This record gives sequence, structure tokens and C-alpha cells, in this order.
Amino acid sequence: MDRPDRYLLLYHPLQAKAQLKTIRHHLEESTIGYVEVATSGDFYADLQGLQSYIPNTKRVIVLGGDGTLNLAANAFAYSDVEVALVPCGSGNDFARQWRCSQQQWIGSALTRPSSSIDLGKVNERYFINVAGVGYDAAVVSASQNKRGRWAHLSYAWQGIKMLYRYAPSLLQFSTTEAQEQRLLMMCLANGRYFGGGMCLAPEANLSDGQLSCVQIGAAPFWRQIQALILSYFAAHTRLKQVAIHPVSQLDVHTANIGIEADGEYVGTTPALFCVQRDALHFVIPL
Repeated sequence: MDRPDRYLLLYHPLQAKAQLKTIRHHLEESTIGYVEVATSGDFYADLQGLQSYIPNTKRVIVLGGDGTLNLAANAFAYSDVEVALVPCGSGNDFARQWRCSQQQWIGSALTRPSSSIDLGKVNERYFINVAGVGYDAAVVSASQNKRGRWAHLSYAWQGIKMLYRYAPSLLQFSTTEAQEQRLLMMCLANGRYFGGGMCLAPEANLSDGQLSCVQIGAAPFWRQIQALILSYFAAHTRLKQVAIHPVSQLDVHTANIGIEADGEYVGTTPALFCVQRDALHFVIPL
């Protein structure tokens, strides 16, 4: 059977207007067929709709941020569909690990070949960048209806308020052995950046078969402020309340702690986090 050659342009309806116009132009010049799909905000309805395109689609170009990319990762994991990104959302943390111009992102999305990368999975939800429990999920939950040009300010403000209010949780979890620690948050990272530019997991690698487990322990308020500020420079790793180590699977047994994945609130614990090897054909930009 011939491989399909149609492209799918996946975009947020309130974003990406200029980028969408540019990509349309390039595809039409190259006589490449394409369809356009706007996200609706209903994750499961969008997921089902996107999966119906799998048999006839060669490549999906995601025009959006981490949330739209998360939707694409869930729709096209373990399929033959290639996923490319043109970052233009309110949160573009996954894209920060490459220092590319908008023109380079567009050029790569149109012509560069794909490579297999790992995904993470928390319960039944894939994530491409970072998922976590605790403080970060509480911030996401408080910010989840804030979109548009002020989204970053809203997230930062909620982060400061929540850092003052949020009580670290006593988490029971296990990798190779059972552990119990009082943590502000615990994140499993496939990508390096999170939370609007924090280099949370400096050693994270998209194709090593591991997730970076980042644990930030209970500490006085000023110490936590210090950790968050230093994380923008990847300097938080030297602090006593911060521990980072690679894992392939981690179970959180404590119940009713919030979970976020790629900046989306996805439920509460208990949860199983695990790496998914070579799960997505992704276009690494120039």
C-alpha cells in the first residue's frame, strides 16, 4: 500500500494565524494536499477526531503550545504519522530545548525528516514534556482557564500565591523500592523546560529510555523561592531540597494529589508514571 502524503494542520483557533497562513502558502506551492483541524477544548472529542485521520495522514504540523502538542502526542503515539511543531502557544516549554527561529521551525516542519523519540505516560495519558504531582499541578489547576497574552503573568502570579499557600504532601511512592517523603512537588521529565522557562531537568533526553525524576522537598518559603528562581538557570540542582535521578517507572501510591501533564490538569493520584520507548515520530528542528 502506498504511504499517504497528506498533511494535517492542527491549530488553536485563537493562535497561529500568521504561521498558518505561511504554511498554507508553502504547501500549496509544493502541491501537497492538506486538511486543517482546529482544537475545540474538549480533549477526548479532539483525540477521537484526530485518530480518524491516521490512515490518510503522513505528517501533522502542530501550530500551538504544549497543550496542543500534548493532544497530538496522545492522538498519534505508536502510529506511522509524523508530528512536527511550530511553537506559537501561550506555553512553549517543550520547544525551548532548541534555540530556533520561527523560520527554522517552519522550514523543519515542512521538510525535515522525523526521528523516533520517547514519550512519558501517566496512567492512560501520554505526555511529551513534563508531568508531575503536587505544587505544579495545583498551579496548573488554578491557571487552567487563563489563556491569551496574559497567560504567562497569570501563571507566574498563581505560582507565587500557591507557593505561599500549598502545603507539601507526604508522598508514598516506589520505583525499585518503597519510599515516603514530604515533597513540594515531584515531576517526571522527558523534556528539559517547564513552568514558563524553568530548566527543571537539565539532563533530560528524549531518546534515552528514561525520565528525569525531579523531587523538591519541603523547605522554608524563602528556600522554595530560591529553588524556583535558580531553576531558570539550571542552578537549582545544587540545593539540598532538590534531588534528580533517572527512572523508567514510578508508582505514586498516596491518593488525591493533583496531577498535571504538559501544563494540563489531568486528575489525581494514585498514578503510574512510565517511559514509552520510541513512541512518536517527531521532527527535530534544525
